[in-house]
Amino acid sequence: PVYAPNAPHNTRPAGQATNLVLLLVFLGASWTTLFDAIEEELSKKKAQLILGWPDDATIVIPMTAALVIFLVGAVVAARRVAKVPTIRLVTTKQAPELMLGKGMMWHLFNSHIWSTGQDAVAVIKNELQQLLPGIKVFLDVDDLEDIGALESYIGRSQVILFFLSKGYFRSKNCLREIRSSLEKGKPIILVQEADPAKGGGSIEELRAECPAELQPAVFDQLFPLVVWMRIEEFQLVSLKMISEALLVQTPTYAGLRSLPLTIPGEVQGQNLVFAKQVVLWASPANQGARRMANELAASFPGVAVDNAAEMPERATHMLLYLCEESWSDDRLAEQVKQVREARLPIVMAHENDTERGGVPFSRFFETTPQELIAAGLYRDLAIACFSGLHRQVSLSLLAKAIGAIQRAQDSVSIRRSLSSILSRKAVTSVEAESSLTEASLPETSASVVEASRV
Repeated sequence: PVYAPNAPHNTRPAGQATNLVLLLVFLGASWTTLFDAIEEELSKKKAQLILGWPDDATIVIPMTAALVIFLVGAVVAARRVAKVPTIRLVTTKQAPELMLGKGMMWHLFNSHIWSTGQDAVAVIKNELQQLLPGIKVFLDVDDLEDIGALESYIGRSQVILFFLSKGYFRSKNCLREIRSSLEKGKPIILVQEADPAKGGGSIEELRAECPAELQPAVFDQLFPLVVWMRIEEFQLVSLKMISEALLVQTPTYAGLRSLPLTIPGEVQGQNLVFAKQVVLWASPANQGARRMANELAASFPGVAVDNAAEMPERATHMLLYLCEESWSDDRLAEQVKQVREARLPIVMAHENDTERGGVPFSRFFETTPQELIAAGLYRDLAIACFSGLHRQVSLSLLAKAIGAIQRAQDSVSIRRSLSSILSRKAVTSVEAESSLTEASLPETSASVVEASRV
């Protein structure tokens, strides 16, 4: 047995607006009635002294103005809410159904440690409420009433999210939530904080903090693992991964191994094209640049890769690939100087995947020649390159950095529709002409026409 959740999160502004409008109307009517009553019983002057209004009309005018201003603001806010993109099923382009199993109160329980996870899980909850209207997410600051009832909250949650950050496995309450989730056989989503500046670390480092007896149960069960991102375009991918892992555990989609989702407007879903061919120079002196450039060219027609030893005349851009081996070849610094002097655009790709030689960006302030840093090489932002499902976002951002634009889908659809209409008209015209011809011919001639079609 299942039941639908309460009213969607994005309908709350409308309810709040209605309540405030009713309050303004009530206050205006009450003050006007009170003013008239005091004026009738005592005098107008007494009413003015008691209420501070010169007359009842003066009460109505500012209340009406405030009501109009508020209604305009409410309309603007409602339009903004309506424009917020929500998660859709790839197959139907419709919003997924959110159902709760019998006895469940929340779709998702956020298990985290305050010191390094509170800000991130608050964002996860708020963003999921926008992307999946109607979702119910447990967050301690909003829903915890009794710390002694943690196990009960876990029991009434459909899916449990472990936010893995430094200190998480040292928290007694977090360990209670982990053990309760495992004992109850709850579906689990692992979300990894990877930014060291935010208390993150590698999976190996986070596993080392976990009690030895819990390590196999947490890390070896192939639970969905999501790397948490803070850059908007990448964060949407993380949120989609969380949403998919959550939805396949709901009664509606139970049994599905995957549930492809999309968000209108997401960068990797845009139909990017180039107005003219781009020739990307990937210098052999820049370790890994050719591989990155080829990866980009394979994803976007219109990108050609030149691996010449020196700057080619046909190059439209230089790819500066920043990884562990960057700047190990002295030729690269000289080539970057030449490119800057020639005013050839440089697009920088910062590798974050450790298996591809990714290192923190701060590393490059130690390895890059100081004269290039002083000349402002890093004033322009580098495109972060991540692994997994986030990789396509990186490639799309790189494509846009070298001139890719989104093809106007509306104009394409219009052209296709016009083409279809014209084709149908042409067919109709031919059929009508044939009918007239057949009608004007003798029966034997009509038979010849029919035979000629065959």
